[in-house]
Amino acid sequence: MQLIKVSSNKTSFKTVHFNKSGLNFIVAKQKDAENKEVGRTYNGVGKSLLIKIIHFCLGASKKSYKTFCNQLPGWEFTLEFEAQGRNYVAKRATEYPNKIILDGEPLTLAKFNKKMAEVSFNLPDDVSYLSFRSLLPSFIRSNKKSYVSFYDTSGAHQSYQKMIYNAFLLGLDVFLAQEKQQLRKEYNRIKDFETNFKKDELLRDFFFGQKDVELTIDDLNDKIAKLEMNLAEFKIADDYHMVQKEADNVENELFELNNKIILLKNQIRSIDNSLKIKPSEGNLEDIKKIYGEVNVHFSDSVTKTLSDLESFYEKLISNRNRRLLEQKNKIKAEIKDKASSAEKMQKSFDQLMKYLGEHEALDVFVTMSERLSDLKSKRDNLKKYQTLQKEYKEKLREIEKVQIEQSEVTDKYLESMKPEIEEIRRYFRSLVKRFYPNSVAGLKIENNSGDNQERFIIEAKVESDNSDGINNVKIFCYDLTILFKGQNHNVNFVFHDSRLFDGIDERQKGEMMKVLFEEFSNTDHQYIASVNQNQLNEIKSVLGDELYKSIIEDNTVLTLTDEDPSEKLLGIQVDIEEN
Repeated sequence: MQLIKVSSNKTSFKTVHFNKSGLNFIVAKQKDAENKEVGRTYNGVGKSLLIKIIHFCLGASKKSYKTFCNQLPGWEFTLEFEAQGRNYVAKRATEYPNKIILDGEPLTLAKFNKKMAEVSFNLPDDVSYLSFRSLLPSFIRSNKKSYVSFYDTSGAHQSYQKMIYNAFLLGLDVFLAQEKQQLRKEYNRIKDFETNFKKDELLRDFFFGQKDVELTIDDLNDKIAKLEMNLAEFKIADDYHMVQKEADNVENELFELNNKIILLKNQIRSIDNSLKIKPSEGNLEDIKKIYGEVNVHFSDSVTKTLSDLESFYEKLISNRNRRLLEQKNKIKAEIKDKASSAEKMQKSFDQLMKYLGEHEALDVFVTMSERLSDLKSKRDNLKKYQTLQKEYKEKLREIEKVQIEQSEVTDKYLESMKPEIEEIRRYFRSLVKRFYPNSVAGLKIENNSGDNQERFIIEAKVESDNSDGINNVKIFCYDLTILFKGQNHNVNFVFHDSRLFDGIDERQKGEMMKVLFEEFSNTDHQYIASVNQNQLNEIKSVLGDELYKSIIEDNTVLTLTDEDPSEKLLGIQVDIEEN
């Protein structure tokens, strides 16, 4: 795959025609290099935007281009490219970012990317994460974050993803890589299962060995059996609460009735005590005797009056006794009547209590049933824990065994691949040595037997060098290694943004250009880079005029300046945020 042309439906756009092979430079200049006016910079002229447009035309996710599409309504971009000997034309409009028109055929992003994967990479079946969009940034890094590490071309992927992308492009066995990842994920899932045990209130004590599972299950079985037997004998009374309320009412009435009987009996005792009181006999004679002793004599009329008084008194006592007896008889009759009622009420109360004693309320039955269900649930959870713990321990042992076997297989595989790997390592090392001849440098490709998901260790190393640009040089050398010595791809270009050259010593920048000139001459590969004028000035001071012309000037395909918006890539002034 090689880039041919980038254009737009807007006439202000600076169409870019790429050299089919060799070097291609997009140069950003200040029209007046001596002008120090704030705002007159190389930034914003469209160097990085060109990369963004190419990714847009090659199926980048719509969500990464919201601002881009909003800021450029009505724009359509066209990318012409060659792949496997055939030319293609891809068009994508900001108004309709969900589709790409490939050679006149509208395609969804998914279908377009699937088509591109077929012509650009030799993707294996059933290997996750490998796709056209995930691998393309290895040849055209898309943003600032992708220039942080040689290993991570997007700045957003997880460790396993980064490893499998690089392993695939270096020609390593991605099935070995995926198998370790899947085993490790399963291992972690089982460990998470154990972690959940620690959090479970029921299972926590068993997990830490503070309780015995077998003994606890036996105890629960005993409780369950006893509760099941009680429930089997349970008699439910639908009217239990109504009968209970009736019994309470009868008990209260019976209590009040017995109290009344006691009060009535107390009244009879009072009457009996009153009846025991007798009038004194001989009262009249006693009075006469007393008065005779003091020589006082009653007249006949007084004597008669005293006799009448005595008769009246006797009559009064007789009437009182008669009324008390009548009252006593009446109370006895009332006691008898109330005692009869109390006896009947007692029998009714006894029957109600007997009924309640032989039956239970429905809510009691429900409570017992819920208790039984709870006990069974605990027992079943413990049995499940017991079974799963055994199974998972066996699985962990099996996984650990397979991991060891896999590690041995990987060692043998890497040994068998040693010639191919050495060729890649030699090429990378030869490039790095052009910049750091006195440093220990190389590409490390080894088996990763650690407790992680990554099957391979892939590291670019340059030791004993304090240059600020060492990381950028590693990216440069590694990307060229993937392009020329990598496997499983049909991509024949690398596109670097000008930020790659930031922080690199001018001598190393010059050496980069020499390497590019040597490596890409007489090949069908493209190297594309955006470069700032100040970087080119440093490069020219190292290369000299003649070599500078051959490498840079003769291969400059587009020049952008800050003099006016019309001199920028889009030909208009617009601010588009970089994602």
